[in-house]
Amino acid sequence: MKHYDELEWLFYKERVISEEKYNEMENHLYECDECMNIFLSLIDNEEINSAEEIIPENFTDSVMDNIKSFKNKSIAKVERTNMSFKNIFGYYVAVAAVAIILTWGGFFSSLVDTLPKAAKLAINEKAMSTPNIIFNMSEKIVNRTSNFINNFQDFNLKEVRK
Repeated sequence: MKHYDELEWLFYKERVISEEKYNEMENHLYECDECMNIFLSLIDNEEINSAEEIIPENFTDSVMDNIKSFKNKSIAKVERTNMSFKNIFGYYVAVAAVAIILTWGGFFSSLVDTLPKAAKLAINEKAMSTPNIIFNMSEKIVNRTSNFINNFQDFNLKEVRK
């Protein structure tokens, strides 16, 4: 993030820069506390006194009254449309179709085969030398699941070929 120096903020305050640069610096003030502190340090007592003369004494009260009036206004309720059975059924059919396609394509079995290999590469040899009961058990579950899926696919291919 580019920060601006004190001179640039002085030019900003006096509005002696281009409109594009002015808008860019103004947006920067919303995001950067450091530059905001620099800009606020440039405001002197004379400017504060002149602002006090312009702002009426009941300014805070009128702002608070306006806020209270906004709080009391009811927010328009958005009507939810009831989804028909056909639409909901359509979503379930689409999700089921994607799951079936991914299963037939071997996506899940390749995922099950790849994850243990990636886990072994991620763990260093020192960690591998110490026994890890949870990892070993999860590895066995993953391997058995992978074997089951592969056997199931082989069985289906054999039946399709008959």
